[in-house]
Amino acid sequence: MKKIGYVYASSEESYVKEQIEGLKAFEIETVSIEKEDMSGVAQNDAVLKEVVESLDSGDELVVYELRCLGKSIIQLAEFLSDLKERNIQLIVVKKGAAYSDIKDAPYVEMILKIAEMEKMIIRERTTKGLQEARRKGRVGGRPKISEETIEQIRYLYNNNRYTLRQIAEECNISLGTAYKYVQER
Repeated sequence: MKKIGYVYASSEESYVKEQIEGLKAFEIETVSIEKEDMSGVAQNDAVLKEVVESLDSGDELVVYELRCLGKSIIQLAEFLSDLKERNIQLIVVKKGAAYSDIKDAPYVEMILKIAEMEKMIIRERTTKGLQEARRKGRVGGRPKISEETIEQIRYLYNNNRYTLRQIAEECNISLGTAYKYVQER
């Protein structure tokens, strides 16, 4: 069983040191540190992906706190689900005062439930917003163009009088729309 630590690249050097110090008590074999590029921005989570890929069933990934994973609650839930499927345990050193007594497995389950709730709330709000917009007469998507405009597009194109760009400007439509109606026959 491997125990690998992961340290998030922060612009605050003191926070990086705090993470490393926090991981020392966990008898970790290797600590992988996310690097920053020349502009001081972390390279997304390339090192985290490498670390997770190197872990096998029964191994442990140790992070100082969840913020170190750099993920939104929904992304975090997907990440935790992937770890769970692969039987990799996540150990969070600093959970916060309110959660310090909770073991890691129940802590992860709680996060998964919160993320699922967040997805449901977003889905419900989106549906309500779309229903409200339709009720007010607003319809999403691109505006429809008239049959006259479609005929004009095809006429101008078939008589080789205009390029697609000129047709788009003449008919006040996008180049993509002009192309679409020229291709339809």
